[in-house]
Amino acid sequence: MSPLRIGLVAEDYYPQLGGVPEHVHHLARELDSLGHNTTIVTSHMRNEGPDPAYVRRVGTSVVIYANGGVARLTVGWRLTARLAALFRAERFDVVHVHGGLNPTLGIVAPWAAFRAGIPVVATFHTWFPRSVGYRVWRRPLQRILARHAATIAVSSVARDAMSRYFTAPWEIIPNGVDTTFFRPGMARGGARHERPKLLWLGRIEPRNDLATVLAAMPRILERHPGAKLTVVGDGPWRARMERAARPFGPSVEFAGYANGSRPGYYRSSDVYLCPTTRASFGVTLLEAMACGTPLVVSDIPAFRDVAAESGAVFVPPRDPAAWAKHVNDLIENPEQREGMMALGRAVAERHAWPLIAQRVLDVYKRVLA
Repeated sequence: MSPLRIGLVAEDYYPQLGGVPEHVHHLARELDSLGHNTTIVTSHMRNEGPDPAYVRRVGTSVVIYANGGVARLTVGWRLTARLAALFRAERFDVVHVHGGLNPTLGIVAPWAAFRAGIPVVATFHTWFPRSVGYRVWRRPLQRILARHAATIAVSSVARDAMSRYFTAPWEIIPNGVDTTFFRPGMARGGARHERPKLLWLGRIEPRNDLATVLAAMPRILERHPGAKLTVVGDGPWRARMERAARPFGPSVEFAGYANGSRPGYYRSSDVYLCPTTRASFGVTLLEAMACGTPLVVSDIPAFRDVAAESGAVFVPPRDPAAWAKHVNDLIENPEQREGMMALGRAVAERHAWPLIAQRVLDVYKRVLA
């Protein structure tokens, strides 16, 4: 097959961090490495800085609060016409929309591609318990979805959330992970029982529930006075969480925003804690497993899908006493942690980006055939 010209459309992209920007960025780079020409189409954001040559921005991104966290919408005049003109100018063979049927680009970009006569593939990245908007606009959105050439979900829970409202030939292609960038460091040799290092990493917003980990810290410090929790990330609830952590002094450190340094945080930690209450997948779980870091995570379906075979410890959400107990038990069990390191790396290798990108490319080939 001759090289394809591919447009990846994403409401969220750098400098915004999260699962969708990571997915889109790495998929684009992997498709390029296979000999194709990939362009990322997104909107203008604050502090975006200079873009690489493969990024195009149309409209302006604004922040809203939705689904227990922060979301973005693109606003601007004549978005559909401007996107259609861009798709024609770039001569895309396929437009791949990430966040299908979500406003704004998840709805506008497919219409623009239809207008330009380009087939549309959509990947659905989110889980939600219910959607008033989907219920109200079900029929017109179903008509849009029916014109898609392929519909992908990143997990069974993301598929099931959409299937409550829409019918489509869903297929599941999970998120990937860069297993060369995220990799184990020097052998850590079991327990650092005196000064265990705990890690929380993500966007500081309600659904990622740093509050539960902070509420568990008194019980953890009671059994392990030398324990230290490092919080990596930023977000609208950071100041609130910093105030909640003041009683713990140097036992809790807020390291701030991190991107390229994330592997170092995973590798230097004894346990990665992910108390997220609402997710469709779990990209940070893959990153931690790729680095050989044991997991204590929320017992939610999406996390069981991705991490069940890693030996991860699953804990009920929003239960600080249970979190403290399981973290303490894992700190005191170096043999269990050693086993989790190997199992987690094996799971991550099955999600390596070359494997995931090839599956996506197979969808493109089928659509274009």
